Amino acid sequence: MAAAKRKTEETDPVVEKLGNGHYNRELARWQAQIDDAAAVLRRAYAAMKAENTLAS
Repeated sequence: MAAAKRKTEETDPVVEKLGNGHYNRELARWQAQIDDAAAVLRRAYAAMKAENTLAS
């Protein structure tokens, strides 16, 4: 009778990344990029709005 092979315990890469905080760091990095882009858009909008005001 053949001996049963033991499976090596492999950690799922997704579970490993969840455990070491990889996704939290990526989320924080993406949020910072979004915040920076939003600030640039707000400044551009304010500049365009100021340029469109009627001067009498």
